[in-house]
Amino acid sequence: MMLADIITILPEITIAVAAMVVMLSDLFFGKYVKNLAYILTQIFLIIAAWMTFEQFVSPVYVGFGGQTYSNDFTFILQEFIFLAAFLVFIYGKDYIEDRKLPQGEFYTLSLLSILGAVTLVSAYSLLTVYIGLELLSLPLYALLAIRRNFAKGAEASIKYFILGAITSGLLLYGMSFIYGITGSLNLHDIGIYLANTNPAHLNIVLVGMVLMITTATFKLGAVPFHMWVPDVYEGSPNAVTAFLASVPKLAAFAMLVNILMVAMPAQAFAWHKVLMVLGVISIFFGNLLALAQTNLKRLLGYSTISHIGFVLLALILSPDAFAVSTALFYIIVYILMAAASFGVLIVLSVKGNDVEDLVDFAGLNRRNPWIAFLMLILMFSMAGIPPLSGFVAKLFVVMGLIDGHHYVLVTYALIMSVIASFYYIRVVKVIYFDEPKNQTPVYANKNTLLGLSINSLLILIFGLFPALLVNLIHPVYTLF
Repeated sequence: MMLADIITILPEITIAVAAMVVMLSDLFFGKYVKNLAYILTQIFLIIAAWMTFEQFVSPVYVGFGGQTYSNDFTFILQEFIFLAAFLVFIYGKDYIEDRKLPQGEFYTLSLLSILGAVTLVSAYSLLTVYIGLELLSLPLYALLAIRRNFAKGAEASIKYFILGAITSGLLLYGMSFIYGITGSLNLHDIGIYLANTNPAHLNIVLVGMVLMITTATFKLGAVPFHMWVPDVYEGSPNAVTAFLASVPKLAAFAMLVNILMVAMPAQAFAWHKVLMVLGVISIFFGNLLALAQTNLKRLLGYSTISHIGFVLLALILSPDAFAVSTALFYIIVYILMAAASFGVLIVLSVKGNDVEDLVDFAGLNRRNPWIAFLMLILMFSMAGIPPLSGFVAKLFVVMGLIDGHHYVLVTYALIMSVIASFYYIRVVKVIYFDEPKNQTPVYANKNTLLGLSINSLLILIFGLFPALLVNLIHPVYTLF
């Protein structure tokens, strides 16, 4: 039994070993082998992804006395965590060298954060949820401030740390309520108990539920827990922002789904309303504040808030399996778009110059038509323009809301999508029609350009042939 338990967490073990190997290898051999930390990190990510793939469609397994849970849902999320990290590291390789950031520290901290993410995805106990969340978050605080002579990075790190510490406290407080009522840490056992709980305890359960939702939505960046997103995105190095915009989002999504769908399905009448309100105001404020931005990193930050609003609306659909599958499709498409968008920023940020403002993109089509075209695909997909996958993701959410007779929400979502298209198309307008302030051609590393092209191609393919991704996540229907 113990061997079976260990087999199910081989990807986590691989990433843990990777963090130690990368740290020590860079310390002792980094001076002699160029990009050693990068090469080892990518190799270990491929190994971890292969181990996860080997377990795909294997039977559902609860390991370590109810601490971990392995099923297709966890495997899918873990694979896309590894994919997102792999792509982000490709984009950031030259950027890290150019900025002379400490490679060993960057990749070691990133691997530790990835370890927290995959642990959080497979968490089946309140204990492992908390361990995964802290292991995900703590390395991020250091990553944000990795440029020691950059004041904005230190400010972003402090903001994220303080707010993250507060939400971690709220999570523990909420967990204490749930444990006090149920006497169990296992999510499945909690779900069974809360389905038959004493009505007199309902208010305490709802308080605990709201506190845990607060922590998950903070990590996702939903309103009103969004205040860190634009500041942290702007203040952190572009390579770190790309990582922050992708990997932690998948982990926080898994945390929210596991807490609500596994531990609290009987309280759906309450958390449906909470998620609906958070989704509506996230879409509104995310789009409204994005309209006023001239800094592209802040614009993408507020755009993140709006997209997370759609994910939260997807989770209120019925039945639960359809809700999870729709939300999962949306967030996978989103992290692919976010990783590639920040990848373009990284490619353009050369010779110590961080490209952030819209004016820096003026006339990009004349400086590098291919990168300009990739950015067009990304912005159009985020805007929800067919036939790209961003359109399909929003369409699935809208169709689900129609099936659930949420006609007011449907109308609202469509209006907000039209408003959002303005600031995305404005980026395309600047790229193709504005006069460039710098006529110097933009050159990208071949590996980086290949990664960006594959990333953008996936966004196009999942739009033209959504069944490819739908069939991949289809087993999720049977899990909730």
